[in-house]
Amino acid sequence: GLITNNKNIPSFNSQKKKMRKLMFSRGPNQQGAFNEISSNLNLRLFSSRLSIIDTEDRSNQPFSYKNLILIFNGEIYNYKELRIKLEEKGYLFLTNSDTEVLIKSFHYWGDDCVNFFDGMWAFAIYDKKKEELFLSRDNFGEKPLYYFSSYKSFIFGSEIKYLQNLGKENGLCQISEQKINNYLFQGYKSLIKDDVSFFKNIKSIGAGHNIKFKLKNFKFKKIKYFERDKIINFKSSKDINENIHDVKNLLNESLRLRLRSDVPVAFCLSGGIDSASLVSLASKKFGIKPKCFSIIDEDIRYNEKKNVDIIAKDTESDVEYINLKKESKKYFL
Repeated sequence: GLITNNKNIPSFNSQKKKMRKLMFSRGPNQQGAFNEISSNLNLRLFSSRLSIIDTEDRSNQPFSYKNLILIFNGEIYNYKELRIKLEEKGYLFLTNSDTEVLIKSFHYWGDDCVNFFDGMWAFAIYDKKKEELFLSRDNFGEKPLYYFSSYKSFIFGSEIKYLQNLGKENGLCQISEQKINNYLFQGYKSLIKDDVSFFKNIKSIGAGHNIKFKLKNFKFKKIKYFERDKIINFKSSKDINENIHDVKNLLNESLRLRLRSDVPVAFCLSGGIDSASLVSLASKKFGIKPKCFSIIDEDIRYNEKKNVDIIAKDTESDVEYINLKKESKKYFL
């Protein structure tokens, strides 16, 4: 998306055409766009849909309800439970999508709606009446969300190349040497230690954060809605058997919600305990014959085919093996 007071930007139709092509790989099922001039600012939203819940056209984006316009990447897993709550409040639904549940949750609970969601998301909601844009990124930052801000423009998106194509400011392509150094010396885990991307002026909206942008004064503020440290530092008074019981129940419930889909479900199956547990539960508890994809490395240190075969046999899973060839060092970079 883009909010700008720059009069020399490309036409909406030309930008729409370019963004459709650029975003196609993220969502090949449908591309949409929205444009409005408000408070002497040009606001543009672009979306690209990969249909998973309610694949019908009625759930396409941008999705509108009353004065709200939504673009949304991700999935709200507990959308059916939230829909029942909203129906009790008098809301009617025209689709079977989590998209409609999201926008109506925002209409009812406002900014606090994110506290009711179990899911992964990066979404933007524009309120035409209030002339406000609301951006949100999920609790643990599973879905990416970047932004750039200058005195002329506020730009955001799921990929950095979208921002660089929507805006023409010089700062959009200025590389952060410090970030590259941190990455090379400290590894990929250093990438989430701060909100700076590999480009100096493009920042990442932190996990568990929202941004509210007011068009009237061209200002925004960040709001942290999720305190992960409170969960990490929580001291349980339960004994080990109670904790084992609770973890099993939580894992089962989490998987039950995530298996909701209007398209086939597949698993990435390695030889490790995480994916093996999920595939086993899907097969033995939920009666699904899992379709799995497993990456097999020629390097014996990372080859887990033996374990994968054991799990596949035990769960009667259909596994598709993807073989990696060992790259020679001279071609690595």
